[in-house]
Amino acid sequence: MKTRLYALKHYTEAGDLKTPPLFIYLLFFLSRTWILLIISLASQQTGDKLLMLFYPEQMHFYTGLLVGFLPVLVFLISGRRHAQKKWAITIWPACYYLMVMSLLADLLLQLYYLTLEHFQYSVSASLQLVIVSWATIYVFKSKHLRDSFKQ
Repeated sequence: MKTRLYALKHYTEAGDLKTPPLFIYLLFFLSRTWILLIISLASQQTGDKLLMLFYPEQMHFYTGLLVGFLPVLVFLISGRRHAQKKWAITIWPACYYLMVMSLLADLLLQLYYLTLEHFQYSVSASLQLVIVSWATIYVFKSKHLRDSFKQ
């Protein structure tokens, strides 16, 4: 197996390859329901209204939390990896597959929501579908991202 070399700025002080900056944005996008939950809990007066605005049906909210759990987990493990925790370093390579599973689950969830709406056009649904499609292509094509999950 051939190892790729990257510029020094792409490595941590411990010698680990950093993940690309897009990785964090990808995790934020995939865990958007969790972020919305935290924002709604922080604003106690308007929290319920905010959740009802984005998730009129409770079941969609709970499925969003379920699909967004894996990216939150990957985010937490990535922080522990940089702290050189042995368990996090051991689990880190499997996080790539957790992220792929989360992307595919989110893609299927978006397609499921489209079928419920009988494929009627919606700006938010279209935007989410485009972003998750591009993110899936990025995760499968990015050599830097894939290499950063190797030990």
